[in-house]
Amino acid sequence: MSKSKISILIADNSPPEIKNIKSTLKGHDDINISIHTAKSGSDTLEKAMDKKFDLLLMKQNMPGKNGIVVLQEIIKKKLGVPVIMIVAEGEEKLGVKALESGAYDYLTRNEVKTAALNRAIRRAMQRKKLENDISRSLQKLEKLAIRDGLTGLYNHRHFLEVIGKEYKKSSRHVQPLSCMMIDLDYFKSVNDNHGHQFGDHVLVESARILMKLVRDTDFVARYGGEEFFVVLPNTFLQGALILAERIRNAFEKNTFKDGKATEVVTISIGLSSIADDNVTGAADLVSNADKALYRAKAEGRNRVVPYDDKIEESSIIKEEYNKLASFNSKLEAFQREVKERCIESAHKILCEIETGWGTFSKHSVRVSRYAENLSRELAMSDDDVDAVKRAALLHDIGMIGVNSRILHKRSKLTADEYNLIKRHSNMGVKLMEKTRLFERELPMILHHHERVDGNGYPQRLRGDSIPAGARVLAIADAYDAMRTNSSYSKSRSASKAITELKKCAGTQFDPRMVDVFIDIIRKNPES
Repeated sequence: MSKSKISILIADNSPPEIKNIKSTLKGHDDINISIHTAKSGSDTLEKAMDKKFDLLLMKQNMPGKNGIVVLQEIIKKKLGVPVIMIVAEGEEKLGVKALESGAYDYLTRNEVKTAALNRAIRRAMQRKKLENDISRSLQKLEKLAIRDGLTGLYNHRHFLEVIGKEYKKSSRHVQPLSCMMIDLDYFKSVNDNHGHQFGDHVLVESARILMKLVRDTDFVARYGGEEFFVVLPNTFLQGALILAERIRNAFEKNTFKDGKATEVVTISIGLSSIADDNVTGAADLVSNADKALYRAKAEGRNRVVPYDDKIEESSIIKEEYNKLASFNSKLEAFQREVKERCIESAHKILCEIETGWGTFSKHSVRVSRYAENLSRELAMSDDDVDAVKRAALLHDIGMIGVNSRILHKRSKLTADEYNLIKRHSNMGVKLMEKTRLFERELPMILHHHERVDGNGYPQRLRGDSIPAGARVLAIADAYDAMRTNSSYSKSRSASKAITELKKCAGTQFDPRMVDVFIDIIRKNPES
């Protein structure tokens, strides 16, 4: 089995100390370590910018730029190299400062002469690998967030972003822009006659046909259900008509086949253009294409119809309302499913990254249950209850950014260590905002450690300025923490936990919510 290779840059101007480090790093059976050196802060930064090193082992008191300054510049320049800071004995506060500045770990001069150095390097390499895994996973999630899961086309939400940008660009540069809305004719009968699996096959193949016929510069999205939308930048209406007829003709001549099932599925197409008299924004383009599509269907389907302001809207109002209502219902259900899958994936990744993360996951599930019961009792809307439940499942996700030795410390945290822990709500928001899925949940995650007296964090919000969902989470989180054994505290009984909630009502917690929560627990201790 081949050895893994690690390239380490040692930033130290003391040859004896470098010799000690090299000696400590000898004798690995599974790692091939190559060592390079830098003798000053400027030299270290210059070599780190080459991005050839897997790890930087740096003495804090370097000549020129000291270690903290070099570390901060590495973080600012996003060089991505993990840093382990070496501090003198008795200067551990500098090590904590290094952690706050973005270092992976710190060691004292004596520790680098022991096996602690090898353990720190292995932890840093594992963390870096898992951070890279998270980054790749987030990129995949971001891609999923803008793609339709079945067809691979862009989804409705991303389509709205694109058509808005294309409209602004066309207006600014006085360029043509056309659109087409496409609907599969009698698609319900396809599902009824052959089943939804064949219907999905038709949708996937329809996407393939569209992508084959449009230009690379065109934008194709699944608008919803059996509807597709094509944005045609720099295209006059006449050019859109030619392409639309080509697409309609391709569907008319195509036979969808899957196993024994076969079906010819025609399409209706509605066209709109930025040159339409009533267009003042991207929404008008969509609305006009929608109205033209309804007219195409009303005239017998399997045809292309451009928008005409003489279309009698009264004849299609009922159909338009029903279709929009159906679309919105299906889209909302799909969004809920995507969010649930994203949360499950996030916790799975975290369990791979951090030993013992299962404890945090179980805590989040219990907090979610408590938070759901409280929010329902407070008569929140169903949408708000769902958002609180999801926020509870994600409220501690930022803990993954806390140093492992602090995260699993068995003794009481120092003030500096507690300040590092307090960063987790901000970290959680930064991690999950990249998915663009949790706009309603993010404020709850960010503010679940605020206090109603204004002495919480991260923004010292007070009273009702704290989001209601965050106030719910604060109570549910605290109650479960008190009822659960941890590395530094024993669990309390339900009565003692209730006593503590009462004691902190009006200072830490919303007093009205505390009263409601206590009633829930007393009525159903297992809630």
